[in-house]
Order: sequence, then C-alpha cells, then structure tokens
Amino acid sequence: MELSKIIIHELIKESESNEVELILSEELIPNNAESTALVTALSDSYKSDRILYAVFDNSEGKYFPEKFTEYRATIRSNVDFINFTRLVIGNLVGLIQPITFATGGYFVFTEYIDNGYNFVAVFLIRDVEGKILNKTANSFSIQTVEYVDTKNLAMACRINENRIDEEEINYLSFTQLRQQEVSEYFKNWISIQQLESSSDYTKSLYEIITQIEPPINPETNAQYEIETFRNLVYSYASSSPTDTINVRDLSQHFYQDENIITNFADEKNISIDTEFRFNKRQLKKFIKLEVNRDGINLKFSRGVLNEKVRLSEDNPNLVIIESQSFANALRNEIGNN
Repeated sequence: MELSKIIIHELIKESESNEVELILSEELIPNNAESTALVTALSDSYKSDRILYAVFDNSEGKYFPEKFTEYRATIRSNVDFINFTRLVIGNLVGLIQPITFATGGYFVFTEYIDNGYNFVAVFLIRDVEGKILNKTANSFSIQTVEYVDTKNLAMACRINENRIDEEEINYLSFTQLRQQEVSEYFKNWISIQQLESSSDYTKSLYEIITQIEPPINPETNAQYEIETFRNLVYSYASSSPTDTINVRDLSQHFYQDENIITNFADEKNISIDTEFRFNKRQLKKFIKLEVNRDGINLKFSRGVLNEKVRLSEDNPNLVIIESQSFANALRNEIGNN
C-alpha cells in the first residue's frame, strides 16, 4: 500500500444525546511509517468486514458527492484535501445530531493506492484515545497501531477512483452495520445509492469461481476440476434456506480461509457484496449452459459438454449433439406436429 494523504477529525457525541462537538485538524498527519501502518491496519480490518457496493446519489443537494467532485477537479494539494474533509465533516453534524443512539468518533480521511487502484477512504474509529491517537495543537499524532482491530472500525466507505475514471458502476464500497438506524446516517452523509441486483452479484460470483484457482479436494489432495468446483458451489448455495450467499462463509467452507474469495475479487476489481440473495436463474449457470439464437433455444447440463454436445473442429458454424434418446424425442416431436 502507498499512502498519499491522511487527516483525522474528531466528532464528539454520546449516545442518547443530541449535543455534538467537532474538533477539526488544521494539517495533515505526517506521511511516515506510523501513518502508513495505521491506514494499512484499517484497510485490512475493512476488508474483513461485511462490504456492500454502491455509487453516489448525484441528485441535487447531495453535499458529499458535490464536494468530492470539486476536490477531484483541483490540483489535489494538501490544502485542497484538508478543505474537502473539513467541509464534509462539518456537513455531518446536522445529520448525526437528531440520531439519538448515534455516537461520534475519529474520522480518518485518507488517500492511498492499494493493489494498483487509487482510493479515497473514510474510516470511523472508536475506543482509540490514548492507545493509538493523541491530540496535538493542529492535528493528531499516531502512537502505535498495536491495538487496532476490527472492533475499533465502526463504519467505513472507500471510493475507487479508477472505476470512476473508467465510468464503471460500484465505485463505492462501504461497511454495513446491523444497527440500521445508526449506520443509515453514515450512508446518508456519503449519499450512497445501491444499484446492483441479486442477478448482478450472482453473475459476479460465477465470474470469480470461473477464474479463481480451485480449492483442494480433501479426499484426493488434488485441486478440484473447475466443473466439479462449480457444481459444489451450486450445491452449497442451493442448500441455503434463505437463498442467500455469504461470500466469507463460502470461502471458509472451500478454502478454510474466509478471505480467499473476497481478496481475489478485490485483486480482479470485481465488485460483490459480502452477503447477498442469489438469483436462482443465474445460479443455474454454475451447472447449465443456455443459448438462444436463430430461433433455437439450447439448454443443457455442463456435464455433457464435449461429450454429448460439442462444437465441430472442422466447421465453426456446426454444433454436434450426439444422443440417441434426444434424437428419438426430436423425431417423435416432429412426427406429432
């Protein structure tokens, strides 16, 4: 990871209170080993959390997206970054004030490169005063990252600028808390709009499973064949009584490591929510192939590909189906009509 900028502002608010105090930093935290270690620790903690994907709600009056766009249009100096963060954290005060059970914390704004992608991120951390951060005259000093773990990271949002530049969707990712009312203010502040459907995420999972290195078969100590692995993932997902897939649980089940699949998706720039309701039709792609062209609808199990259904090596326009029962059924259908 390559750190570019980091600044921390403190927002003080207690649960069951509507009083808010904002302590703004006037300068960036020095870019050194301690600040790099902090952002690395927060990023790692973020990746291990439940992540959802989205875009900005760019409708009129959405403050955070507007200021972020203005910042991207500047020369992106240190002063530009400081001004951007002070403006948007100031806008948060009015949003968090009415939320009775919401609490404040330290808002870490940072700009960095990870795995070749440019990110601007906001991490809300708590329970770190005196252990990790100390207030200085104009900023904060980082003491140690020894105590940073997942319980410190309350909420976070990460903006993938490469996806914005390439006009791709899902350039925002964020953590989702179970306390819906508390996390909702954070989403409203960032102005998050979720677009992807269960169909899209099921397609993304298929893309990942098709590309990732298959896990080891514990019975043979050899890698699963890709077709076998697809079938196993299909069976695993189909067994869910709620029609949902938790990608970390899936990864733990097959790789004995909950981060293998999400890390691969991150490396390949494939967006997929940590947990989503799967689309049954798209899930069947794991075990079936379907093509509808020129008035012909062909649907068959992946297991018969290159056995009973194959492409001709001599004629690129020829598909060969070699099945006595299929041929007999087709003759009967033609004869009856």
